[in-house]
Amino acid sequence: MPNFILCLSHFCELHGPQIIVCTQATTEDKTQEYLHTSVSTQGACASCQLFLPDNAASLVTNSNSKSFISTAYPSSQRRYAALKKLMMKSLSVETVSDITKSMFFGDAVYGYCLNKIFKVYDINARGQERKYSMMMVCDSEADLLQNWDVLTLYMSEFIDLIQQRVSQTNEKSHKLNGGSVVDNERYLRRSMARPKSLLELTHDDQIFVKYHLWAVETLKDTLK
Repeated sequence: MPNFILCLSHFCELHGPQIIVCTQATTEDKTQEYLHTSVSTQGACASCQLFLPDNAASLVTNSNSKSFISTAYPSSQRRYAALKKLMMKSLSVETVSDITKSMFFGDAVYGYCLNKIFKVYDINARGQERKYSMMMVCDSEADLLQNWDVLTLYMSEFIDLIQQRVSQTNEKSHKLNGGSVVDNERYLRRSMARPKSLLELTHDDQIFVKYHLWAVETLKDTLK
């Protein structure tokens, strides 16, 4: 079975490119090798952290003798190092003129990556937007390219969900403020920028649970 890792990452204003959550598939007998025993917040801000219900460190779904596990990062040091390298390229190096288009890059050493960049509006962020990357990483170039169509479809669906929730949250906030014009200069000052989790941006405390369920279905279709 090819090793697929589905990952959501973010370009944090304080810490640079950071992995927020990744989902992997394995057999049920190997589930414990992928789990995190505790939540680590060292060096992480609200923008970088994975927030799960009951302060859990992992989410697990078992289906047809497979386990689908979402954590803040891979427990395997080798996979973590490779994912970190590809994530850095995704958010800082590799670019396309139209960010709605998917990108593909990688090599036999670190693996191959199919990713989509997306942005959400936030008046407290530098430039009034936050940048994210949805990535599918695999050690097999052929298996990744074979699933290009289904992966880009799934990615677009979840990105649309996030952007719609953020837009709805911003509209509600605008109405609560009486539709007043915001002093952009004041908010663009570096001192005013503050980290925000997707929970706050989407006003949805289950957004990472929804990510996990979406990731499970994505990996199921990919691994058919």
